[in-house]
Amino acid sequence: MSRDPASMTGLWHGLYSYPERLRPVFFVATLISHGSGFSGRTQEAAAGAEGTPLALGAAVAGREGGGTVEFTKTYEGAWQHTVLYAGRLSADRTEIEGAWTIPGIWSGRFLMRRGEMAEEAELRRAWEEA
Repeated sequence: MSRDPASMTGLWHGLYSYPERLRPVFFVATLISHGSGFSGRTQEAAAGAEGTPLALGAAVAGREGGGTVEFTKTYEGAWQHTVLYAGRLSADRTEIEGAWTIPGIWSGRFLMRRGEMAEEAELRRAWEEA
């Protein structure tokens, strides 16, 4: 499948960190562009009470322009809350790096890479080099 390099549409693999010494969380985002805006969904694995594995889904809505990307991620279900993301889009439009925040509570950084080749090990190496 060919993709329009000017579009945000596609499969993105990413990870985000917490300000504490917790391990980064990996996620997958499916985005669809509409003009300078985009929307989509994310899926990620998390640990619930007593380490019980959870699958978390969230809706994403944002915009991009001038090399910057901003979006909100709104989790669904019992963990419902919104996270704000802001980052820089690489010149080849295949990577976004920036910061996330839950205003007044927590913040951290994130990295996203477009495409099926952005596997967890590759993301982890890029993360550690940054």
